[in-house]
Amino acid sequence: MKTKSLRLLLLALSLLGFTACQALNQINSDVTTLKSEVANLKRDNQNLQGLRKEVANLSVQVDEMGGSLQALRGRVDENQHTVDKNLKEIKTRLGGGQTSPGATALVTPSAGPLDSEEIYNDAYRIFKEGRYAEARAAFLKFLQQFPQTEYSDNAQFWIGETYLKESKNEEAIIAFEDVVKKYPQGNKVPDALVKQGVCFKAIGDNDNARIIFQRVIDKYPNSSQAEMARKELQGIS
Repeated sequence: MKTKSLRLLLLALSLLGFTACQALNQINSDVTTLKSEVANLKRDNQNLQGLRKEVANLSVQVDEMGGSLQALRGRVDENQHTVDKNLKEIKTRLGGGQTSPGATALVTPSAGPLDSEEIYNDAYRIFKEGRYAEARAAFLKFLQQFPQTEYSDNAQFWIGETYLKESKNEEAIIAFEDVVKKYPQGNKVPDALVKQGVCFKAIGDNDNARIIFQRVIDKYPNSSQAEMARKELQGIS
């Protein structure tokens, strides 16, 4: 009987030891898992801190860029103010600030329906023949009849060209300015700005020429007009 009891006791102790060993193994496994999770948390926290630092740096850069942009806008506004002031002075010298010199002298009534393309082509043909005063009168008449068509910005541009061909640079400057102001969405704006810069350069106003050429480069950086503006800038001391 005693032997049986002893065996049972030994069996119980053996089972208890096995269970304790299993429990210990489980604890060790749990500790290892916990250590791994803590390490992951530390790594995530370091990454989060790094991300916060990057965000802070980006915020500083954005603020700096905002300040630079504001300063750039201020310089652009100041430059445009200078150009506008000089344009106003030129208009005054040319006689009362007319937008296109000579525009008030050309109102000729016509009978029947008008074909804008045909009239425009006739004016352009006269221009190509080198009859610049006649071409200017024809383009001005066209604009009085058709102030807003697909040819109107072109007509205003060629008015500027007629003055430029006659070396009337101040009149050309005003005419090209009308292209920019009256037809801002037209495809002749970059060309008009370049020609305006050329005219300012021709009358010795290098400051305004430089402002306008730079404006073309900034606004139309990959255009042929920007390339022309860069070449013109190289010739300004």
